[in-house]
Amino acid sequence: MGKFKITFLLICFSYTLFSQQAPAGGGARPAFKMPAVGRIYGKVLDKKSKDVMPYVSVVVTKGDSVIGGNLTKDNGEFNLENLPFGKFMLKVTFLGYATQSRPIIITPQTVEQDMGNISLEGDEKVLKTVEIEGQQSVSEMSIDRKVFNVDKNITSKGGTAMDVMKNIPSVTLDDNGNAQLRQNPATIYIDGRPTTLTLDQIPSDQIDRVEVITNPSAKYEASATGGIINIVMKSNTKPGYNGIVTGGIGTNNRYNGMVALNIKQRPFGLSIMYNCMTFSNPVTGYTNRTMLANGTPTGYLNTTDATRFGNTFQTGLISLDYYVNNRNTITLAENVVSGDFLSDDRQNFNALDGSEAMVSNGVRTANTHTQFQNYTSKLLYKKTFPKQGKELTADINYNTTIASSPSTYVTNAYLADGTILPGYPTTQVNSGHNLSEMYTFQADYTNPITDSTKIEMGVRSSYRPANQGLDVQTLNYSTGYYTADTFLTAHYRIKDLVNAAYVNYTTRWKHLDFMLGLRFEDSYYQGVLTDKNTSFEYQYPSTLNNVMNALFPSIFISKKFNDRQELQFNVSRKINRPNYRQLMPFIMFSDKNNYLIGNPSLTPEFITMAELNFNQRLDKGNLFFTLFYRNTQNPLTPYSYQSPGDPTVLITTTVNGNQSNTVGMDNTFKYELFKGFEATLNMNLFYTAIDASYNNTNFSNQGFNYTGKLNFMYHLPWSLTAQLSGNYESPKVIPQGTTSAVYFADCGLSKDYHKFLVFTLSLSDIFDTKSRGSHLITDEYTQDMLMRRETRYLKFTATLRFGKADASLFKRKPTQQQGDSDGGFF
Repeated sequence: MGKFKITFLLICFSYTLFSQQAPAGGGARPAFKMPAVGRIYGKVLDKKSKDVMPYVSVVVTKGDSVIGGNLTKDNGEFNLENLPFGKFMLKVTFLGYATQSRPIIITPQTVEQDMGNISLEGDEKVLKTVEIEGQQSVSEMSIDRKVFNVDKNITSKGGTAMDVMKNIPSVTLDDNGNAQLRQNPATIYIDGRPTTLTLDQIPSDQIDRVEVITNPSAKYEASATGGIINIVMKSNTKPGYNGIVTGGIGTNNRYNGMVALNIKQRPFGLSIMYNCMTFSNPVTGYTNRTMLANGTPTGYLNTTDATRFGNTFQTGLISLDYYVNNRNTITLAENVVSGDFLSDDRQNFNALDGSEAMVSNGVRTANTHTQFQNYTSKLLYKKTFPKQGKELTADINYNTTIASSPSTYVTNAYLADGTILPGYPTTQVNSGHNLSEMYTFQADYTNPITDSTKIEMGVRSSYRPANQGLDVQTLNYSTGYYTADTFLTAHYRIKDLVNAAYVNYTTRWKHLDFMLGLRFEDSYYQGVLTDKNTSFEYQYPSTLNNVMNALFPSIFISKKFNDRQELQFNVSRKINRPNYRQLMPFIMFSDKNNYLIGNPSLTPEFITMAELNFNQRLDKGNLFFTLFYRNTQNPLTPYSYQSPGDPTVLITTTVNGNQSNTVGMDNTFKYELFKGFEATLNMNLFYTAIDASYNNTNFSNQGFNYTGKLNFMYHLPWSLTAQLSGNYESPKVIPQGTTSAVYFADCGLSKDYHKFLVFTLSLSDIFDTKSRGSHLITDEYTQDMLMRRETRYLKFTATLRFGKADASLFKRKPTQQQGDSDGGFF
């Protein structure tokens, strides 16, 4: 019974939520409402062992309406109050046991009733089903998505969403910590809505689960070309009050703390959370470039970098739910995230001639202080109907980010004989600023017409204005004054508007389930360089001739052979619009040897995605097998070339290629090898072919690569749980070259004390192997680059849970009988 306790507790609390509502019904209210003063109490036992049974669902019903309910306490006792007069049915249910039902009558003469000891008997048929569900505590796989329970992930405790993603099958992280699905940039959602937060700005301890949707239907935005990773945050679903306090300490000045409190007393529910995290993060790397002429080296440029980041994040959340009645809920929420980053970088560089003789060398130091504040306001309305599955939701979200990033670069360069290179030293001061906003309105309606037919429809509007810029000044050593560098200085204003509507129709025909969807998206983008009198824009569709560019159909076909096997085929069309960094036609300075520049002539890329999925449930696990295909027209492709005026400067931009094709398979296998030991294996195999050219230069490429993830979870005696995970990414084909292999392993151990106190010890990157790099090959140069973040660290985290499942928290209670506990941990 114990191993299903947590899963069932969550289900029961969700069920109990409805138990606090008034009886359903659409009729007129009676002229006189009888007082709800009834009380029943008793104890639940296991019929065979005679042991008390905590966390059992006890509800009072009348017909199909739930009048009241709660869970039994640690001593097996239950106590239901505020029950109205009348005839009802008492139902006692627990997963794996046969339901017990008893009629009750509450009258003025029987206001309080002792129901005695109620014994539950194990149901062998139900227990067999329970065993299958028990294997899905860490992850659950269905035909349209994979769901991963973050609470079971030991190695991410006290970290961020980046730590969570390391153990999610099919998900990898790029050089900047952005999530990728099958090596394509994924769209991050929080609670089903897009977000401007990055993964390292989301505390892992507030994440309930992660949903991976590799090929979203027409219900989701068409720009989710790499799939969707939906991060579901912990929410206030339990009656009464509950909370969590977390604190952690680790190597390299890692500290984290979080306090969260949830209170639910109808008609209100309140959630408050504060999280703080700070850590130091050393980063090392190198770049070795060889300049070529007809295949012969003409010079070498080598750099080494050593950077130390000091990062501090703070997150605050307050959310208020107002239950207007049984079927109407209004939620108002405010989320605040702030960050303070300090970085000190030292870059050593040297230039050699073709014979590898020293030409020059030098050092550049950079000090940057970045600060940002992110505010998200949400107003949500949800309406349910008597028909199960029918609902209407509408929400308005406002998000704004304010950021500043001043930095100072000092460069000294010397000739081979040690004399100062002409024009040096140099001092450059950059001042970056950003004000970004996002207004989003979305409404969704779902109506199940029959058991097998359903229609979904909705509208969405997203408007993202932004004012961003970079001011660059250089020091004139002869005068001692700073002067503006108009070449690198740029101010720009952005308007990004997308309006959408969709419809999904689900039906069944001859044992086949169909979901047919169509989404329409009208998009407008404008960028204005306010200090350079330059602007660019695009609109889709711009005329009736290209209206097809605004239509995005999806088709899902599935066949269930039995309760254990299901086969599904899906195909959809997507669009990926270029962002401002890819479009802005000015140099975004990286360092003295690498520039980034936008390309305003870019057009969106259009993607067709198809999958064939097979899901096989096993007695002790699950096998999910996928074959997928991806075709991209006009792919947005990075392209690097040497500056015509200075071959030591590498310029990187984005161009539209001709097309790219990827075919592969994605397999996830989860199995309980023996009692308490669960293994999850994920393997992805890709073949990618890229067809691209620019300025008469062909940089097409093709090849195989693969990724693998292995996760072991072992539940030891004495409430100990151990976790070991490993990741491997083979070299990946990219335009003009390949990436380097990435491999690392993490481990963790946790100790649980009575479900309310948990200690966790984790070690990240056990063998200190994690690094990322690339190898580029062109006719003009070759380049090897490697970057290594500090990844091996030890971390200790303690988590305290507290709460009381009492829906009458703020009401005065009658005197309790002896042995009736009024609180406790759960």
